[in-house]
Formats: sequence, structure tokens, C-alpha cells
Amino acid sequence: MTTTESTYPDATMRYGATARQVADVFEPEEATDSLVLLLHGGLWRDSDRMRTWAAGRALGEAGHLTATVEYRHGQGQWRQACEDVETAIESIQLSGREWTVHNDAPRRITLVGHSSGGQLALWAASRPGTLVTGVVALAPAAALAAMSDEGLGDGAVEEFLGGSPAEVPDAYAAADPVGLAPQVAVRILHGAADTVIPYGISERYVAAHPGVRLEAVDGADHAAWGDPASAAWPRLLTAVGEV
Repeated sequence: MTTTESTYPDATMRYGATARQVADVFEPEEATDSLVLLLHGGLWRDSDRMRTWAAGRALGEAGHLTATVEYRHGQGQWRQACEDVETAIESIQLSGREWTVHNDAPRRITLVGHSSGGQLALWAASRPGTLVTGVVALAPAAALAAMSDEGLGDGAVEEFLGGSPAEVPDAYAAADPVGLAPQVAVRILHGAADTVIPYGISERYVAAHPGVRLEAVDGADHAAWGDPASAAWPRLLTAVGEV
């Protein structure tokens, strides 16, 4: 979506020393003590948090204090990406009031991730003692070995993890959500018309973790989850409010 002045964040906060360890904050009009952390997609390639600004602003207008989190990503940087998500969650929780102008310190954190951001959200959901209270994954890269085997993402999975499942099995064991049991409530929304990450990838994750709720959204493609004007957007708002 095109970035406009109305989608600019209310504040930008730093949670680490590198240029990518930042998050943009979108404030709701009414005070809340819950927080949505939004992780962008882009298949771990050249993308950034600006792609989530329109969604961040829309979530803020819907009453959710929202932070769109940037993280290190790119070739072979799966460890850094996972570490950044965990550090951002801890930093936001511990720094509390510093992340907001007129809201309370967050006591409830919902992690929302789209595509490759969904992989990171599901990874975070599996961490013992996670501070996240719920996850909404949107067309997530939820089964990395299967994506590699099926040739999805034009080699993005292999770039991110440093090779194929046969070449770097330890990386897949550590980062592939399908093998990582969630410790908190997880809800997945996946467009039935998605050709970038097909619906069957989420079905594989749910088959491994039967307690996860998976919803097929008719007519939604992969890009729909970043567009507050899409027909799928109300489903996202409902899921965030219920998880």
C-alpha cells in the first residue's frame, strides 16, 4: 500500500543497537493496557516495517495500541530474526510506559505476523515462558520444510535458513513452526485464494498442532492482510480481539 501522512507512526522506539532493531507505535484514541505487535512479511527478503504502517494505523484506530516491529532478516539470518522478535517482546514489556504516550504499560501482548512474519510469530509462540498472550498468524510460512520441498517462495526459505532441509537440518528443527508446539493460543487466518503461500501450508501446521484454530477466508489472496480496505480485514480485527 502507498504510505501517506495519515499512516505515519505516532512514535518510533529502539529496542537494540542496529538500524533494524526499531518499532513504530500507533496509539488508539482511548487508553488500553493491551498491545499488538505486528510483524511484516516479505519472505525474509528486502522488505521493511513501512509495509505495515497502514495496518498499524488501522489497528490503532480500532482501539489497539500497536507497534510494528522491524527485525534483521535476509540470507542466513534466521537466528538474528528470531532473537530480534524475542528481544522486542521483552523490551516492550519491560520498558512499559515508555512505549506509549497515553496508555498503560502493556499487560496483554498479542503477536500478529503475516507471511514470513507469521513464521516468526509462531516461533515466538513456542518459546517457554513467552510474554506473548496470544498469536494471530496471517497466511504464515508455517511449514518451512514443506515450502522448501514444494519449491515455494522462489528459494526464500533456503536463503533464510542457509540451505535445504537435508543440508541444514538443525536450522529447520529450530525455526520451522510445524515442529514447535505453541505455548499460547494461536489463531491462523489464511486466504483460500493464496498462491504465494498456499492454504495447505497452514493445514500442515494445524495437523501437527490440533489445538490451533485455522480459518479459511474465501477470496483473500496473500496481500489482503496488509490492506485495511480489503474484505478480509474485518476477520483480522475479530481474531485480534478474540485470541
